[in-house]
Amino acid sequence: MIDALAQALAGALAARERAVLERPESTAAAVLVPLLEIDGEPHLLFTRRASWLTHHQGQVAFPGGRHHPEEDRDLATTALREAHEEIGLDPAHVRLLGALDDIETIATRYVITPYVGLVPYPYQWIPCPQEVDAIFTVPLAVLRSPDVERQEVWDFDGKRVPIDIYPVAGHVIWGATHRITRNLLGVLGTLA
Repeated sequence: MIDALAQALAGALAARERAVLERPESTAAAVLVPLLEIDGEPHLLFTRRASWLTHHQGQVAFPGGRHHPEEDRDLATTALREAHEEIGLDPAHVRLLGALDDIETIATRYVITPYVGLVPYPYQWIPCPQEVDAIFTVPLAVLRSPDVERQEVWDFDGKRVPIDIYPVAGHVIWGATHRITRNLLGVLGTLA
């Protein structure tokens, strides 16, 4: 099942016009959006960032980080390198399917290019203790459920801000990870 989905998704990603953000004042980054099959069902893999990190501590994320032009051939290489560093995923074990729309983080001024990749399961994940304190998966069926996405009003330094979230698997997916997930679900919706 996952192979047919991966093939259709790769075709859809290649055929669509992707939003590319040119922001010279922002920092280029990339993430891997790991797609895997568990018990015959497609899942996405997420991490929770360690609570002692400087930025986005304790937040749900996809493995990824800052682009290093001196060592990364391109942004896809960045996503694979970071996934290897953060969760122990060998880049040779990833079948890249394509890129989603670029997104920009508001507070930290990153432009993130997300790459969807098919990854094996089961797998011996090795979380980097300096960066990751949890690795978990969520079935795509749960994320696609019409009642899972919610909006809450959160307080940021005394300012009340509406935030879109996916409260799933005991975690709250919000911010950049929420927007990347929503973008992927939108592309998957075109396959039906």
